[in-house]
Amino acid sequence: MILVSACLAGLNTRYDGTNCLQKRFKELVSKGKAIPVCPEHMGGLLSPREPVELVGGDGSSLLKGEAKAVGRKTGLDYSDLFIKGSDEVLNIIKSKNIKKAILKDGSPSCGSTYIKRGNRKIKGIGVTTAVLLNNGIEVENEKQ
Repeated sequence: MILVSACLAGLNTRYDGTNCLQKRFKELVSKGKAIPVCPEHMGGLLSPREPVELVGGDGSSLLKGEAKAVGRKTGLDYSDLFIKGSDEVLNIIKSKNIKKAILKDGSPSCGSTYIKRGNRKIKGIGVTTAVLLNNGIEVENEKQ
């Protein structure tokens, strides 16, 4: 069993209310071989919503209190919701004894090689990826 970003499985969980469907992940979910999760929804954010980006660092920095998850339009701080969602994902992983997650790169939650700030790609990881890596979970992006 693996964990996959819900948007990759075709669920409309992205900030703009869309998805990033990749049929292979939808098939894994339908066959019971993967569990779809959206840390941002699990933290309390809905879709559609304003885009959020990590400011002051990446997900690891946010967990250390050195960065924030900030709404691009309103400037609201969503950091606590990102942490809450990441903790919920970790609870699922622990309860199902999952060892691997495939997450959407570029996301402020799920990015594993980069996160986005505006239209720029910034080297770093998302909040959920940081939490999972800190707990010994293997994290890959959808391209690996």
